[in-house]
This record gives sequence, C-alpha cells and structure tokens, in this order.
Amino acid sequence: MTGAEIRNAFITYFKSKGHKEVRSSSLVPHNDPTILFTNAGMNQFKDVFLGNEAAAYPCAVTAQKVLRAGGKHNDLENVGRTDRHHTFFEMLGNFSFGDYFKKEAIRYAWEFLTEVLRLDTDKLAVSVYEKDEESFGLWRQDIGIPEERIARLGEKDNFWSMGDTGPCGPCSEIHYHLRPLVEGRTPRESLEADDGSFLEVWNLVFMQYNRGAQGRLNPLPKPSIDTGMGLERIASVVQGKVTNYDSDLLYGLTRHIAQGAGHRLHESEEVDVSCRVIADHIRACVFLIADGVAPANEGRGYVLRRVLRRAARHGKELGYSPGFFSDLAAYFIPLMAPAYPEIAEAQDLVQILLKREEQRFAATLTQGMKILDELLEQQKQAGSKDIHGAEIFKLYDTYGFPPDLAEDILIDRGYAYSKPQFEQAMTEQRRRAKAAQNTRGIDLRLDKAYQNLTEQNQESRFVGYERLEVETEILAILQEGNLTQEIHQGDLVEVWLKETPFYAEGGGQVGDRGEIEQGDFLIQVAETQSLAPGLSIAKGQVAQVIGQGAKVSKGEPVIARVDAQRRRATERNHTATHLLQAALRQVVGEHVKQAGSLVTPEKLRFDFSHYAPLTPVQIQDIEELVNKAIRANEPVSAQIMGYDQALRTGAMAIFGEKYGDSVRVITAGKSSKEFCGGCHVSATGNIGMFKIVGEEAISAGVRRIEALTGRAGLAWTQRRLGQLEQIASQLKVGLDQVEPRFAQLLAQLKEKEKGLEAAQKELSRLQAGKALERAQEINGVKLLALKLAEEANLKQVGPEYLAQLGSGLVMLSKEQAGKASVMLLVSKDLTDHLQAGKLIAELAPLIQARGGGKPEFAQCGGGDPAGLEEFKAGLISKLKEVFK
Repeated sequence: MTGAEIRNAFITYFKSKGHKEVRSSSLVPHNDPTILFTNAGMNQFKDVFLGNEAAAYPCAVTAQKVLRAGGKHNDLENVGRTDRHHTFFEMLGNFSFGDYFKKEAIRYAWEFLTEVLRLDTDKLAVSVYEKDEESFGLWRQDIGIPEERIARLGEKDNFWSMGDTGPCGPCSEIHYHLRPLVEGRTPRESLEADDGSFLEVWNLVFMQYNRGAQGRLNPLPKPSIDTGMGLERIASVVQGKVTNYDSDLLYGLTRHIAQGAGHRLHESEEVDVSCRVIADHIRACVFLIADGVAPANEGRGYVLRRVLRRAARHGKELGYSPGFFSDLAAYFIPLMAPAYPEIAEAQDLVQILLKREEQRFAATLTQGMKILDELLEQQKQAGSKDIHGAEIFKLYDTYGFPPDLAEDILIDRGYAYSKPQFEQAMTEQRRRAKAAQNTRGIDLRLDKAYQNLTEQNQESRFVGYERLEVETEILAILQEGNLTQEIHQGDLVEVWLKETPFYAEGGGQVGDRGEIEQGDFLIQVAETQSLAPGLSIAKGQVAQVIGQGAKVSKGEPVIARVDAQRRRATERNHTATHLLQAALRQVVGEHVKQAGSLVTPEKLRFDFSHYAPLTPVQIQDIEELVNKAIRANEPVSAQIMGYDQALRTGAMAIFGEKYGDSVRVITAGKSSKEFCGGCHVSATGNIGMFKIVGEEAISAGVRRIEALTGRAGLAWTQRRLGQLEQIASQLKVGLDQVEPRFAQLLAQLKEKEKGLEAAQKELSRLQAGKALERAQEINGVKLLALKLAEEANLKQVGPEYLAQLGSGLVMLSKEQAGKASVMLLVSKDLTDHLQAGKLIAELAPLIQARGGGKPEFAQCGGGDPAGLEEFKAGLISKLKEVFK
C-alpha cells in the first residue's frame, strides 16, 4: 500500500465505525497561545477535551498535518540524522468524546493493523500503564496477545497529561518487531529495556481522569479517547522499509534531490543526510507558508527561517545554487496537493518567498564570513586560537550563520570554539524566548463560573444580523466572575442573554456596544465577547438603577439595543475588506490571501500575503476597483452552505481559521465571495467611498493596508484637500499648478545645494591648505592632528586634508553634546606599516569608544572628550615605535 492509500484506508475504516471525518486544522494553532505549531492530532479538539466546547459529533477521525520544530516538541537538529525524526509529518488519529472507551479503541486499532493493513500479528507487541489492569486484560483476553508480548511501563512512558492539571490518563502503545531480539530477551523484556528491537507505531490515550491542583486523580464523567499514529512511520512498516525516508512518501523526493545535484542515494552518509534534511524541510516550508507563516526574526516566522536556511545549507553542501529550494517546491507540491489542495493554491507565494529567502541567506553567508574573518583577525592579534562559544552563537542567532559551517572554517584555519559555551548561550536564548512567549501559566479552561453556565444546556442565540434591538431574557449576570442577583449603580457586570443582538468580537471585527434596559436599571455595554460556542457575554457598567439596587433573576425580560451608528460604520469597513481582498488579488496576484484583519467603526486594517511594497500605481488601481464596486451598488448577501460546497463555488477561506461542516458565505457584488461570520452592509453602495491611507510591511511576506470608508474617508480627503489648498495659497498658484511649481522649486533648491557644496569644498581645500602649517613630522612621517568645530562632517572633509598632506597620517576630532568623535586617515604608501582600523581599535578605549574601519580609513565615537589629548599622544607614540 502507498502512503496515500494508508491515509485513505484509515479514514474509511473509522468512518465505517461511525466516526466523523474532520479536516486537518492549520499548522498555526487556532486560539491557542500555549503552542507555537500544531504538534498533535488532538490540538484542534482541545476545547472539547477541556470542557470549553460541546462536541459537534461523538467521535472523529483525522489526518492532521503536524510540525515539531519549536518549543517543547523540537526535532529539528535530529532530522536527517535518524531514521524517524521529522519536522513535518502527518498524524492519523481517531477520537471519542465520551462515546466509546478502552475496549472499542483497542479493538479498532487491532482490527485496522491486522485486517486492513494486514500486519503480521506475531510481530506486534503492546505496552500498558503499570496500574492499568483494564487495558492489560483487554489486550490479553479480548485480543489474545500473549503475556510475554505485553509490557507494563511506568508513568513516564505510558501516562499522558495535558498539563500539570486537567485531563489525563493512561495510554497503551502498539509496537512492531523491527529488529532481532537481544539474545535471551522476550518481547516484553525488550519493550521494558527499550533496546530498539521494537518500533512504536500507535499510541492510544485513555483520557479518564482530571488531575487537581493537589495532584489527585478524579474520574471524568465522560472518559474520552485520543490516538495518534504517524503516517510516515506506519507506511515504512507496511512497505517493509528500514527508515521513514525509504517509504514512498519520501523516497521519490530524496532521490530527486540527489539526482538534481549529480549524486546517488547511499553513495555516502553525508549525501544521504543532506537529501533527507532537504526532503523533510521542503515539506515543512511549503505547508507553513501555505498556512500563512512567512520568514521573520521571531516567533513562527523565525522557525520557518531556520528550517529553510538549514535546507539551503545542505543544498550548498550537495552543490546546489541559491534558487534550488524554490524549484524543488514546484516538484513537491503536486505530490501532496491531492490530499492538501491549499498548498497548490499557495504555490506562487510559496515559490516567491522561498526564492527571496534563499537569496537573502546567500547574502547572509557572505556577511557571516566577513564577521567571522574579523573575529579570527582579532584572535590572531591577541595570540589566541580559542573562540568563545557565545561569539559563534551570535553568528548563528543574529545572522543565521550555521554553526557546523563555522566549525568547519575554524578547523581549516587552526581554531576551535567552546561548544559548552555555545550550548550555554543557546539555553539562555531558549529561556528568554520561553519567557517572552509567556505561556507556561496560561490555562485555556474557562473560569468555573463560565463552565457552570455551559453545563446549563442553554445558549445565547445571535440575532443581530437582522435586528439591532430585541426583547430578550437574562440567562445570567456575573460580577467579578461570580453569579449575582443584585446590581448597583457603577457595578461592572457581564450579561448572558437568551437572544442577543450584540455581535461578539471575532473574525477581526470588534464586538458591539449598546445598552441593556429594564424598568429598574440600564446597563451600558462596552464590549461583547464569545467565550465559547453559545456563550456570548455582553460586558458593561450599570449606568442607572432605581433605588439602592435592583434585583435581577434568571428569565428577567430586558430590551437589548445595539449602538446602531457604530455598527453601521463597522459594517461598511467589514464589507470594504472583502472588496479590498478581491481587488488585491486582481491587481497584485492570485497569491494574495488574508493574513489578519481589524475592523472597527473608525477604520479597517487588512494584512495580506505579499512579498514587496505596493507601488503608487497599484494602490491607485486597487482604490479604483473598490470604489467602482461601491458605485455599482450591488447587493451583499449571506448564505449558509456546506464547507466543501462553499469551496466549489469559489468562496475564499482564511488562513488558520477553524470551520465547521456548515459555513456562512458573504457575496459582495460580482467580485467577492468569502467565508465570513461578520456583519455587512446590504449593498456595496452603502460603503460610500474607500480610501487607502497606509501601506507597510509587518513581517517578511506579509503587508498591511489601512483604509477608511464613508464619512471617515470623506473627512480624511477633505483634510488633505485643505492642506493642499493652503500650500497652493502659499505658492500663489492654483491647485492644478501645485505639482509643477513644487518640482520647479525643488530643482532650484538642488542647484543652490550644488553651489553650496562646491563652495564648501573650496573652503575645505583652503582650510586644509592653511592647516598644513600645523602638521608635525615624527621620524620622517607627517602627522596632521586637528580638532574641528562640532558641526564639521569629519567623513566629508577628511579626504581633502589627506590630499593636501600627501604622504602621512591625519587625525581629525570633534566634540559634540559631551561626546567625542575621531577619524584617522593613512596615506596608501604607509599602510604596510600603519593601518587606520588597527590604530582605532587600539586607541579608541582612551575616549571610552568602540570603532573600526579599513587600513586607509577608520573612525570611532565615545563618551569621554577629555581623552582626546591622550588619544593623540598614543598616536604619536605609535608613530615613534613603528618608524624608528
């Protein structure tokens, strides 16, 4: 069976057992700050397991794309050097949300492995948690596995926890006999010793406890199942291959990589490692970019950059030139697009970003070599062959220079660096990154009060698409996280309504404001948030109360009223973002996809995938397309349809967003059709007008547009027109003459600047000639040392002084704002004996400065002008020493 056939067989088998097939979620976790990437199949069901969200189906099956290259699960450095490690892989999993438990999970796993995949039953062994008698009995008696092939292992190996507290439970792993047993050992003893004879292929987690703060295990009311089986691993087993890289999922790719560089697989260990690294990393990079990640200097983008550069490094080792990785994406994408069509849709963007990053890395290698050369020169001057590990780490962390390449260069030149110091710097960087991520203490579970609300079998129904004012009922009022039945003026409260017109913040759109009114009280709603499906909370302050306080009970009738003016302005901006994306794709390219947005009443902000600044012409064309759609005044409609049906109609989904089986599709005129749960105008003409007021890069491959609509756009335009009229008045021309008159003035200014520059050069020449009178001769070498005025440009006037001096050395200095600056110039005929850069490096500490430069030119700046005389004395002393 091929890997694709195994994936399909897994899905088909569990669908036949009543499981709902759920699409793979994005590699960028949805609403989960505790992890950098999706690293397990259960990530997208975490809210269900935590009790924050009711399951939409009793059991599910997935083929989940997974990445382990950052944070706790980081396999990056092992990739290519072992048989099984990957950054990107596919995780097959079946899940039960309180439906079936151990007996069925074990039977399903055994049936699939032995009857569908037809694995030899005599080659399978299992491990169970040492205290889990139930699982042991099921394997031994129901399945019939002999005791010598069942290992009881401790908590470290066979007990799974989501965190220090929360859902947890024992697990059972299924292993395949891969290598001959160590002499004298049974399969059970081999598993207990973990001696490599068996390969783990499937992990079944039995989530049956909730671990409290004191460590006590309390049974869950609805025990659940979470399983995971790596597709690449099981494919290698089914196909009888020794390594994952020999399975059909990766072998063709590694062979293509080797042949493209003129190599053959298995010709050497180095070639195999490089081919494996590149094959793994092209998969990771393609899927990351398709899911909205772009190379950057921090966060997910930094991981992508490291993975990509590691691949580029190994490509260089094989003999590839920059650009090969981008070309490899074009070969790889068709291989997996049938299972993951999103990578085909993003192919243009993927290749563009990969090529740009490869080119940048080539420049980085050049820059890194320069810095490494300077470092080695310093060590040579100091007479040391030992490089501090922190210096090599700085090259790696700041410039992306591979440490193994640095090590090769150092060895070739007779140097070495301290690896313990490198590791110490690496550990410190990881500690800082972990602190910056600040996720250790994050608890994604709802507060107890909200959990109690979700268990009441009630939910808040949003009716705000159609109505901005409704008569409804209070389901609960909370104050400081506690249910309350009495409110007072000034209290900050959270209100849960049976029917709510208030849109909860989501999809980039801010939450509604408004008021909740009843005869005895008035609550001003400041924000609306959705804490879980059906749990939309209006947060605000009690503005009016009759008497000392008002009693509020469940079922209390109230009128909920949205701030209509604010909502309408928000709707204009939201629909405009849809028209903007359609225009961007038409003007800039089909690779453009939404990467984030913010829709408020005042403005809209739209982040999109693109690799270069928009030109003025492109911005003008985009504005014209959006305003043309607005002038057409076409209807804007919403329709609920199935996810797959929506995609077939051409509707666009958003990077990383989590969708159910049914989705809401917004059609705005003829040009725009998108998945969207937000609020929109009824016709494009209601937007009024559209004006882009800002465009910038926010990370590599992601740009941001800010724009205004309606009255805000008109007010902005009027302000700019007023400013233009004022400029025209000052220039004494009409509005249509401002631009040519301004160009004329600029040309005149440039002519005057040229004349001024020529005059300054002549003045400098005269001053330099006069200054020669102050030059002194030291052992036959002329030295001109001058302190200039604070406004002097040392770099600009220095060459003139040296030209006037001819052969010799010039020291120019100045004092400005309590700081000193020094520039040294050495005539070319003396650089075999004196070098400006070395002199600066040696003498700069005298003015508490740092600096450097070339043999003929160098400069430094520091904080102690009092040291300038000592600097000059040191320079004279050096001249006397060199020219005896």
